[in-house]
Amino acid sequence: MRKITIAWTLLLVTIFAGLTLIGFRIKKETINTLMEDEVLKQTEKYLGLYTKEFPTLGNEKKITVEELIEKGYDPKLESGCDGYTIVKNTEMGYKYHSYIKCPEYTTNGYQKK
Repeated sequence: MRKITIAWTLLLVTIFAGLTLIGFRIKKETINTLMEDEVLKQTEKYLGLYTKEFPTLGNEKKITVEELIEKGYDPKLESGCDGYTIVKNTEMGYKYHSYIKCPEYTTNGYQKK
């Protein structure tokens, strides 16, 4: 009987620890996605007022977080994070893709130029 109690206790502790770790990972990924979305949203607001900044057909433009901050937009990134949005002008319209780099996370494809 004692061995069964110990086995169940170990099983429950393992399940609890695993679910906790999964929860922390999901939360971190969600925060990173929210920061990418925030950079994109602020870029859209910026380009909505500065329409001459849109790239011409077939070209792309990089809007950095520093540029957004200089123009009075706050992308609300965590401390130590940086980012940018690439805006592409295609025949199907404008395509936006945001990238961020933080001490513990970097968007796939992030390039510091």
